[in-house]
Amino acid sequence: MLEVVLAVAVVAVAAAIVHQATADACYDLSDGERHPHKWGYTDTRFEFDGPKTVRVTGSRYPLAGFTMPHFIPFVEEMLQVPIDPDEMAVEKEAHEVPPSRADDSFVAAWQDELGAERVSVDDEERLIHSHGQLSVDEVYRLLYVDALARVVDLVLYPESEDHVRAIVRLASEHNVCLVPYGGGTNVSGALALPTDDDRVFASVDMRRMNRIVDLDEDNLQACIEAGISGKELERELAARGYTAGHDPDSIELSTLGGWIATNASGMKKNRYGNIEDIVLEATLVTPTGAVETLHTTPRNSTGIQPRGLLFGSEGNLGIITKAVLKIHPQPEVREYGSLVFKSFAQGVEYLQALRQTGTLPASIRLVNNQEFRFGQALKAAPSPLKHLKEKVQKFVLFKLLGFDPLKMAACTIAMEGTRAEVAHQKRTIFKLAKAHGGKSAGATNGRRGYTLTFGIAYIRDFLNQFDFLGETFETSVPWTRIHDVTQAVQAELTAQCSARGVAGRPYLSYRVTQTYHTGVCIYFTMGFSGRGLEHPIEVYHDIEHALRQTILDHGGSLSHHHGIGKIRQSFVQHIQSENSIEALRKTKEALDPQNIFGIQNGIFGSACRKSEQ
Repeated sequence: MLEVVLAVAVVAVAAAIVHQATADACYDLSDGERHPHKWGYTDTRFEFDGPKTVRVTGSRYPLAGFTMPHFIPFVEEMLQVPIDPDEMAVEKEAHEVPPSRADDSFVAAWQDELGAERVSVDDEERLIHSHGQLSVDEVYRLLYVDALARVVDLVLYPESEDHVRAIVRLASEHNVCLVPYGGGTNVSGALALPTDDDRVFASVDMRRMNRIVDLDEDNLQACIEAGISGKELERELAARGYTAGHDPDSIELSTLGGWIATNASGMKKNRYGNIEDIVLEATLVTPTGAVETLHTTPRNSTGIQPRGLLFGSEGNLGIITKAVLKIHPQPEVREYGSLVFKSFAQGVEYLQALRQTGTLPASIRLVNNQEFRFGQALKAAPSPLKHLKEKVQKFVLFKLLGFDPLKMAACTIAMEGTRAEVAHQKRTIFKLAKAHGGKSAGATNGRRGYTLTFGIAYIRDFLNQFDFLGETFETSVPWTRIHDVTQAVQAELTAQCSARGVAGRPYLSYRVTQTYHTGVCIYFTMGFSGRGLEHPIEVYHDIEHALRQTILDHGGSLSHHHGIGKIRQSFVQHIQSENSIEALRKTKEALDPQNIFGIQNGIFGSACRKSEQ
């Protein structure tokens, strides 16, 4: 009887933890049908509910379920181009998919080894696995313009590490190129297939390898298969009272293996660390064997550590099959807050001062005026009472306190920990903000600002239908170069669009998403109208290329967390010495002498080789 009571109590506690985690989540923890090519879920999209109003369908996000009267007018004001529902582009009804290069006998050999249910040559599956989420050159091109340059020939679905080892062995025997596939969320062109390699390409979809292999509550670590998505990971850990704390914008869809392969960062980095801080050990299966450390320890000094090869490997060396992560008990308290400053520069000064106190919330992000106003445009029409309240608030803010609605910036804050920790964070954060001219804007605005992150890609796909070409890109810079970089990017974007005859004017917003002892991550959102351009995709990439060069010229990094992929690879020789690059190429030759992992990302790509000639 006692055992039954205890079992019921354990189930009740677990259910309460999951309920709390669900209540705290800024996205729906349930599964859903993914859109085959665009971002996210089929139940969620921006749609018109009037000539100049939109709404978000479904109930998956806090953005859903209400009319937004300000969004279309804001976009038209920013881009100086009208939006007419009657001019919405229609997606192509059918996609051109070339026949698979894998003949029947070849496919049969793979089916004999793995089982027929783990091998597919279906055209739609092959197409889905041949691109990521690089907006203009993948999603926009595929849906509205023309076909992808190359499509994988078959898709493999391993369910164990033994399956992965068998796949790598068969690929070596048949000289097949393997492309590891996680959530397909990359925006670096990393999944685009090389057109100069005539071999059979097989996509290795890791998402069936999504189990928690072992959870060590005494040492607060867990061994987890690499195909698990962030959503699945947090849902499963929450059921046991834990969290990994890695919270990227793509958490619903991206996978653990993808995080490692791109050297990812999450919004709660301040509390839990970037992915390289969270992962204690991982396993990489290569054609010459596994790269892994046999015993997981908190830290070690055992010479050069091959573990480092996994971070940023981008599918060039092998397949990541599992990793041992640090885990944390679910926080006792999760709270949000927000601040407004008279200028972006004032907000930057505050962030640097806060960093020096050593008291940091799990996440604090500073948005510039453009992005602040963008967020405001996504609000519902207020009720009469709320409208009156907002008028009073604006009068105080703009008339009495001297804030300019066209210059002000805002911070969104997420705090986690014990009640005492969060109380201490709040005292420090808001006291220091007051000393830097900041004003509290409330917990509701803080939570709302945090959740808006999960809607950005849906907005991108909506605007693509009107030939608006846009994407995000990021960099890390020293504290002293923040304004140099942001101002230079704005000036270069304006000049490039003017020189190329872009209609209207371009849009650029940016936010500081992460702070470090020596600098920050700046996350840009850029877009402009492609209407009237003879070659809009080429114009877009030329402009983006110029902006990346501008960032490098003004002291920024090539990437903070998106990785190199193919769209940045021509810059690599400008940030790494020739000997560093050669050392990495020799390492690949040692691990993959036949170039079985021939996806050609980063320094292993043809664009990088051409730039050296």
